[in-house]
Amino acid sequence: MIIAALPLLKRALAWVAGFAAALLLIASGVMQPLDNALYDAHMRHWPYATSDQVVIIAIDPQSLAGLGNWPLPRSVHAQLIRKLTAAGVRGVGMDVTMAEADVGHPENDLAYAQAIHDNGHVVMPVFAEAPELGGVLEEVLPTPDIARNAAAFGHVDASKDPDGVTRGVYLKAGLGQPQWSALALALYELGQSSPLHPLPGLHQPEGMAKSPYEWIRDDYVLIRFASSAGAFNQVSYIDVLQGRVPDALLRGRWVLIGATAAGLGDQLATSASRPNSPMPGVEYQANILESLRDGRLITPLNLPAQLLFGSLVLALPLAFHGVPGLRRTRVLAVLSLGVIPLMSLLLLRAGNLWWPPTGWMAIVAIGLALHLLMQRLEARHERRLAPLADSGWWQPAPHDAATPRAT
Repeated sequence: MIIAALPLLKRALAWVAGFAAALLLIASGVMQPLDNALYDAHMRHWPYATSDQVVIIAIDPQSLAGLGNWPLPRSVHAQLIRKLTAAGVRGVGMDVTMAEADVGHPENDLAYAQAIHDNGHVVMPVFAEAPELGGVLEEVLPTPDIARNAAAFGHVDASKDPDGVTRGVYLKAGLGQPQWSALALALYELGQSSPLHPLPGLHQPEGMAKSPYEWIRDDYVLIRFASSAGAFNQVSYIDVLQGRVPDALLRGRWVLIGATAAGLGDQLATSASRPNSPMPGVEYQANILESLRDGRLITPLNLPAQLLFGSLVLALPLAFHGVPGLRRTRVLAVLSLGVIPLMSLLLLRAGNLWWPPTGWMAIVAIGLALHLLMQRLEARHERRLAPLADSGWWQPAPHDAATPRAT
């Protein structure tokens, strides 16, 4: 905090102290819950209308009631893929794992593999899990027959913050190295002349040591969710299978297939979710895909960029010191407290950049409180000295120029 009454050097030292305190606050993560709460509150009031380019085919209670218990036979999935191929969909993202062979009915696996081969634009999921408690992580892909016919693979790792809320996605992840695109990114890149490059998001520093048995994530971005669950065109799996969905609704669209029924698949608390209304994992992927399509992904600022913006905010009182009406420290501090969230909001709205503001606001507020405390202590000290100053006992006797000096 800059104290206007102090000399420039002391004000500069106060700025350095404030900057160091802000760095400690940011590095410690102590302000993250407040930043998350501020971010979530804003995102819940910043929805947007989705396009018709992404369609969710939901494995919902209606489908399970009509087709039987989960998991559905792969021959049924094969029928659905053939329906989508005939409808002329742009691409298919399967948010359904197929890690184990259908030993009792191997012909079902072959039928499904042939269906995705004939489509040519089916992306299959990949994830990591330990085969036993405490075991080494392994990448889990579809069975070999199915995997050989997939157009691409995408990871389905839904990133959760320490508070359990999903706000973003790692666009790349993998065992030992981040080799797999997120499922939505892999689907988006199908048919593109080249992969999306450079990827947005926070990047890991080059040269970091990586274990071949560790799930490595990279290119983290925040998702601007369209709204809470139910924002996208969604049709029931069984309705598509039985021909009750017109081809025109599917033609030329990206299609994501996944579970929405309770107890199946991921159910995620997101920055846009209402209480007790989680978002199915397939809709999470739809939000990523829609954000990729229209450039709505949000990049969190890395630490150097955060410090750059923060240092500019802390320097505002220095820049405006001496301007008529802005000489009082408390006025400058209050202005800074207003500028910080406004700058964060401007970066978010205009630049798709997230700058967490609460640490910097805390530093300014603490600095203002300390300054007011110092002013009060100084005033009290001056009041105590005032009677002594009035008595004049401490002042030296005046020198009489006419008095001759002793020789």
